[in-house]
Amino acid sequence: MTPLAMVMPMAGRGSRFAKLGFDLPKPLIPLHGKPFFWWATESLRRQTPLREMVFVVLQEHCDAFGIDKTVLGFYPDARIVAIPEVTAGAAETAMVGLRAISQDGPVAINDCDHAFACEGLDAVVSRLGGELGGALMCFSSDNPAYSYAQLDEAGERVARTAEKQVISPNAIGGCYFIGRPRSFEALYDDYVKSCPYQELFMSGIFNLMIERGENIAMVKAGLHRSFGTPDEMEQMDAQRFAPLLGWG
Repeated sequence: MTPLAMVMPMAGRGSRFAKLGFDLPKPLIPLHGKPFFWWATESLRRQTPLREMVFVVLQEHCDAFGIDKTVLGFYPDARIVAIPEVTAGAAETAMVGLRAISQDGPVAINDCDHAFACEGLDAVVSRLGGELGGALMCFSSDNPAYSYAQLDEAGERVARTAEKQVISPNAIGGCYFIGRPRSFEALYDDYVKSCPYQELFMSGIFNLMIERGENIAMVKAGLHRSFGTPDEMEQMDAQRFAPLLGWG
């Protein structure tokens, strides 16, 4: 099995937190003593090997908050890519990170504002780039704030995704697995031209992959907590949740 590379897009401005007086960029906001990005990164790296990690950040956050130094303090071997402006969406930011990966192989695009545990993740990772063109981590929800994945009639493959529309019980949990990154990159320009949303969401490009014949699997998270909004963060009991993840 080829280990995953991880790309973490965290070059947004986190306006909902800023409006409530949070001074730090969202990825650096502490949760039970650790920054948001640490929880998301550990959720992945404690469950499957990672061959490299790329963090995409805003240059202004490097200059004002030392976000690059903070990331490297936790992960000295990580690669930091600083961009000058906020992009048109997570898919564009992810593309910046994908182009910085040094080795071929499967990739996980992992949001910075959640924590999760998935049984059998390695079984899915081992199929990426072979029979699987990609996979979506999902959890059970009916909250229209999330994007959703609908399975085919056999319940084996993802048939389509929708952003902020409850088309199934399977909310996409902010970790997107790509089996063939170069093919994914080739689809990106087509996605930009045909994207039905005002923002370039990651979920949308998977619809294009499905249309082009890629087999997309779903991997169900047994545990998932998002803290991407102030309300979600307030409800997150990190001290209780960490042991549930098996972190002691």
